[in-house]
Amino acid sequence: MNERNDKLYLGYLASSHFIIHVFTMLLPVLLLPFQEELGISLVQLSLLSSIPRLINVFIYIPTGIISDQYPAQTLTASYFVTLLGALVIPLSNGFYALLAGFILLSTGSTLYHPPSLKMASSYDPSKLSLALGIHNIGSNIGFAAGPLLLGLFMSRSSWRYSFYVWAVFTLVMAVFSIGYTRRTLESGEKRKLNFLGDIRSIISRDFLLVVGVSTLIEAIFNVLVTYVPVYFTREIGLSYSLTSIISGLGPVAGILGSVIGGYAGDRYGKYKMGILVNAVLGGFLFIFPSMSTLITVVVIYALYRLLQASFMPLLNSMIASHSSLENRSLAYSFNFVLVNLFGSLSTTGASILIESYGTRVIFPVAIVAILPVCVLIWMLSHYPEH
Repeated sequence: MNERNDKLYLGYLASSHFIIHVFTMLLPVLLLPFQEELGISLVQLSLLSSIPRLINVFIYIPTGIISDQYPAQTLTASYFVTLLGALVIPLSNGFYALLAGFILLSTGSTLYHPPSLKMASSYDPSKLSLALGIHNIGSNIGFAAGPLLLGLFMSRSSWRYSFYVWAVFTLVMAVFSIGYTRRTLESGEKRKLNFLGDIRSIISRDFLLVVGVSTLIEAIFNVLVTYVPVYFTREIGLSYSLTSIISGLGPVAGILGSVIGGYAGDRYGKYKMGILVNAVLGGFLFIFPSMSTLITVVVIYALYRLLQASFMPLLNSMIASHSSLENRSLAYSFNFVLVNLFGSLSTTGASILIESYGTRVIFPVAIVAILPVCVLIWMLSHYPEH
C-alpha cells in the first residue's frame, strides 16, 4: 500500500465511522420536540431507543458471519440502510414511522461495524492500534457534529432539515463505497456459510478473556457516561445547561484520546498500555468526588473521557489479535452482543445503587470493576496472538 493509498484507507475508516455516528446522539435531543410536535408519549419515546437495541442483539451474529463472507457488500449496504432511515425520520408524522426510521438507523450501524472493524484490523500490523484509533476518531467527531447541526437547524427552522443534510453525505459515502470496498476488501474464494461452525471457531480461552475485558469496561463506561451528568447537577449543583456544555467535552477529548491510545499501543504495547490507562483512570475516578471547583471538575472530566477513548483502540486491537482474520467480523459481532446486554444491565443495576446510596456510589463501583479488567488484560498478554 503506497502512501497515497495508505492515507485514503485511513481517511475512509474515519469518514465512514463519522457518517454512521452523526445519527447516534440525535434521539436524546429530539425527545421533547417529538413529544410536543408529534404527540409521542413517554412510553413510545422509550421504545424508540429500546426496540432498535433489542433487534440489534438478534442480528449482530448473523451480520458478523455474513460480513466475513461478503465484507464489501455488507459495508456498502450499511450506508444505504442508514440513508433510508435518515429519510424516513424527517418525513414521519407519527410514532410508527419514527420507530421504523430509528430501526433502520440502528440496523445500518449494526451492518457497518463488523466489516469496518475487520477492515481497520487488516491494516499494517505494526500500526494496528493507530488504525483502530483513527477509526475511532470518526465516531467521536460524529457524536459532536450530529447534535451541533441539529441544534443549528432547530434554532432557525426545523430539526428535519439536519437529517436531509446528513442523508446527502450518507449517499455520497454509499456511492463511493461501492467501488472502493470491493477493491480493498474482496479476496479469495467464498466459503460455505456455517453458522454453528463459525461461532465455534472463534470461541477460545484467550478470546473469551478479551470479551470479559470488553463487557466489564463497557459496563463501567455506560454507568459513567449515563450518571456523571446526574452527579454534576445533584451533587455539585451545576445547572442543566452548564452540565450539557461540560458533557460536550467528551467527544472532543475522545478525538485526542483515540490518537494517543492508538499511537501508544503500537509503540509501547497494547497490553501494557491497557493496564496503565485503566490504572490511571481508576486514580482519576478516586479523586473525582473530592473536586469542588468548576475548573478542576472540568479538567478531571475531560481527562477521564480522554482515557476512556484511548482504551478503545487498544481493546479493538486485542480483539483483532485474538481472533482469526477469516472470522474477525463474527468475533467483533459476538463481542457487541455481550457488550450490549451487559451494558444495559449495568445502568439498571447502578440506578438501584444510586437510589440507596446517592450518585457518588458510581465512582467506587467503577474503581472496583477496573481491578478485574487489569487482571484479565495481564492474563491475556500471556497468550500467543493469532
